[in-house]
Amino acid sequence: MKCPQCGKELPDDARFCLECGAPQRGGAGTQARVAGPGAVAHQGGVAAGAGGVAVGGDVHGNIYVGPPPRDAAEALRIYRRVLLSTCRHLPLRGVDLGASDPTGAQQRFSMARVYVDLDTRTQVAVSRQDRWKRVRVEEEEIRPLKVLEATIANRRLVLLGDPGSGKSTFLSHLALCLAGHGLEPEAGWLARLPGWPEDEAGSVPISVVLRDFARWLPDDRREPAPCHLWDFVAARLEKQQLTFAAEPLCDALETGQAIVLLDGLDEVPTAAQSGFVHDAVAAFAERYPRSRILITCRTLSYQDPAVQLSGFPSFELAPFDEDKIDRFIGAWYDELARLGVVRDEEKDDLARRLRDAVRRPDLWRLAPNPLLLTVMALVHTHKGRLPDARALLYEDTVDILLWRWEQIKTGVEDEAPPLRRLLLDAGRTDVDLKRTLWRLAFEAHQEGGDADEEALADIGELRLEKALAALHPQGSRDWAQQVIEAMRLRAGLLLERAPEVFTFPHRTFQEYLAGAHLSAQADFARQAARLLEQGAFWREVVLLAVGRLVYLSGDTDKPLALVGELCPEKEKDEDLAWRKA
Repeated sequence: MKCPQCGKELPDDARFCLECGAPQRGGAGTQARVAGPGAVAHQGGVAAGAGGVAVGGDVHGNIYVGPPPRDAAEALRIYRRVLLSTCRHLPLRGVDLGASDPTGAQQRFSMARVYVDLDTRTQVAVSRQDRWKRVRVEEEEIRPLKVLEATIANRRLVLLGDPGSGKSTFLSHLALCLAGHGLEPEAGWLARLPGWPEDEAGSVPISVVLRDFARWLPDDRREPAPCHLWDFVAARLEKQQLTFAAEPLCDALETGQAIVLLDGLDEVPTAAQSGFVHDAVAAFAERYPRSRILITCRTLSYQDPAVQLSGFPSFELAPFDEDKIDRFIGAWYDELARLGVVRDEEKDDLARRLRDAVRRPDLWRLAPNPLLLTVMALVHTHKGRLPDARALLYEDTVDILLWRWEQIKTGVEDEAPPLRRLLLDAGRTDVDLKRTLWRLAFEAHQEGGDADEEALADIGELRLEKALAALHPQGSRDWAQQVIEAMRLRAGLLLERAPEVFTFPHRTFQEYLAGAHLSAQADFARQAARLLEQGAFWREVVLLAVGRLVYLSGDTDKPLALVGELCPEKEKDEDLAWRKA
């Protein structure tokens, strides 16, 4: 057959043209990977995923490999299908039982089924209708403004929050529901967005991670312009074999039928890039005044006037309250039961036990953070209990993300997972790999410096490969690549955020692993004191290192020595000394 775009002769089963990159009809018969319980698609068919929306056999991950669309409407439908496949599941791979299984037999947590609506810290008056429902009505009764309400009321919005507060998850949820509604309007997706304007039900989400945008920018860039952000979107569409969607997406931007979701305004690597990205976003917003734009940023970073955007009101996410914590835990075990991980008759008791566990005073402080609550649910699922200290909780989570969760998924306890088998082949142990990851986390945290005290650091694949090859007796890079592949597919501690770029699931894990490396140093007290002089970004690392020493190693000598370093008998009364202490 010939490529309809460039005329090049191609094999009959070609999925895309090697000359021009255009998708071909010959690849339409590729088998689909199951995105949840449902049917497998063959010969260009579709498979119904766990959320009820059909997942086409020509969508692989975030790549489209099917035939070109007939018109703009079909182009947007294909775009929505690809978008749906990228945001329909929880992002933490360790949660997704089966997410690493390359055979396609996946069972992954549905985003829609476990998502809990978020509030902001803004208070609004309770409506008269809601007040009538109450037996006792107080004057000027107020309630938190829901983040969805704030989004609906403001076409331009900056959503603020602490790390792990749910900013990115809300963007994914919004994109998921709008994409799902665009594919199947009768499937009830819009009911998950109560109050969404009917005339904007067909809004097309355009999602951008601003850190990726910053890395894509050419070095010789000139003045920030609207075209910079659009060119990045177009370049990504090309990589996804979705070039045909560029024109209808541009039309949607012009007519106000697009919602642009920009994640991480303050997570841009360098100060120079940060200023450029800020101005490029502002220029883009001015160029497309009719479309909605929602931006996320961490609360502390947005206090800087240089980061703030004119014409964008800001709202800060509130932590989970008790009701939301309990609802999440209930939804968590409902989903586990649906996937067959726990028995249906056990789910209520398991949920009750986790609700009781997170109410311990030391853990109740963590539970309002959605990410940390997810971590605790993950540990509770696999251990049946929660440990007594934060360092123990993170240690258990690290172990789950590296090995244990796959054993539970397969039900084969006596068979070592692939990652562990690779270590055995090289004469190495679990601890050897963990120490390497500790050091990588420590170095990445150190190199990040205090330019951004909350951002995650990236670890390049070549650097990771070199560090892992040092574990092999012959320094084998091939073996190191196998370890990377095993972690990429079957573990969740290092996530491939972009091609050949890895990062940790959350800042907390980076800090804990860096703390583990610090705690293993013979001169721990002196090193910790010196690090604290460098900036506040080492504070959590040192605290977690102390927790690890006390609760995991039973070592109180090193922490007491650190107290001596920070509080010597004769110390000048200086700000630095007080900050260290």
